[in-house]
Amino acid sequence: MKALKVLFISIFAIVISCKEKKPENKQVKKKITVTVKHYICVNKCENSGSNIASNCPTCNTPYIHNAAFHNDEFLKNGPLNVPKSNLGTPTNASISPTQNALGVYHYTCPNGCNGGSGTAAKCKSCGTDLAHNQVYHN
Repeated sequence: MKALKVLFISIFAIVISCKEKKPENKQVKKKITVTVKHYICVNKCENSGSNIASNCPTCNTPYIHNAAFHNDEFLKNGPLNVPKSNLGTPTNASISPTQNALGVYHYTCPNGCNGGSGTAAKCKSCGTDLAHNQVYHN
């Protein structure tokens, strides 16, 4: 009986000690850097975007203003996750106020007409496309 107990304990010890350890899957976190361009292509062309208003080199479409460029909180919760379906179409939350605290319009008429707008639209006086006013951000 004593030999049976020793045999049972030996088998139990071997079974427990031979338990295969699974390798740990250590996920390497890659540091992702996101560069938000001031102007982006409405057609979402790859490698397009610029810090100045110009045309997309791929499709030759004029760049549109990217309101996310002015949001300094966009990386506090990790990398920017921009929905691809709504790129280029501003939502109510992303539209800048028409004027800043100093009364400077975000978009003004390049012909010098009075007034302005908070979005890239047409001038109410002459119908010309309003131009982005960098002074608004100063």
